[in-house]
Amino acid sequence: MKKNKPNSKKIADPKDEFRRLLALSGWSQAEASRQLCMTPSALSQIIRHNSPVRPSTVSLRLFKLLVWREKPDVLQATMEREEMPGLDLPEQALIRRLRGLSPEAKRKVLRTFMSMIDLTAGPEVKVAGKRGRRK
Repeated sequence: MKKNKPNSKKIADPKDEFRRLLALSGWSQAEASRQLCMTPSALSQIIRHNSPVRPSTVSLRLFKLLVWREKPDVLQATMEREEMPGLDLPEQALIRRLRGLSPEAKRKVLRTFMSMIDLTAGPEVKVAGKRGRRK
């Protein structure tokens, strides 16, 4: 019996993501805590390196939405530039190349790519939520 290899993909640390959003926002810690409806002490614990406190998923999403509302261009540019957490290098390269295509070309490539995945996945592949049935 084969043992599963540990997942070698990077997973973004919520604390790092929170710190990154704080830097992008340009807000002081006091302003960010006001915007997020949390105490300055709670925000400080989240961003402090030696603190075990992590931001909740809801807080992280809210912060991202607030930054998006205030500075959409800055957040978009940063998201396009940075490494994609959870993806290995070939996956990142593929996504970057797809982003450069026109919407029409991207649809064609993705349709072909999905068909190829379906062919290599075998007969038990789930398609549109139905077991063992193919298009």
